[in-house]
Amino acid sequence: MVHDHVRVQKRQAIAYWHQHKMNRPVKITSLSRPPMFWAEGFVTCYKFVAGRTLAEAERILGLQPGELASGAYFHEFQSFPAEDEFELKGYTQTPDGQNWTPDSAYPPGSGAPQWRILKHACLATRTVVVEPGARFP
Repeated sequence: MVHDHVRVQKRQAIAYWHQHKMNRPVKITSLSRPPMFWAEGFVTCYKFVAGRTLAEAERILGLQPGELASGAYFHEFQSFPAEDEFELKGYTQTPDGQNWTPDSAYPPGSGAPQWRILKHACLATRTVVVEPGARFP
């Protein structure tokens, strides 16, 4: 059962995504993985990676150092997820929405908002390859 406060927070997230093109959710994955046609997993707002280097994005998103060293895929979506297609996960300084501990699989990021898109919720309509040494679009 979804609590009322979670519904309100999800509606606020969707409104935020629609507020400005820089707020839209995007998915970043390592070039060492295959590109995604259906997005799932963690996403953040475009403005937190726009114009950043791969290493900067790793620190912001709380990825392992070097995870994007071979390059990255930048995925945009055909539409935004509906309330039942994503989970609230707080900010990147809390990996997976949990307090960071030395046992955490990922380091704490610098505080970009994050959400977890549920399996096959959003069609990725544009995928850009960001090569080593380049910046996100």
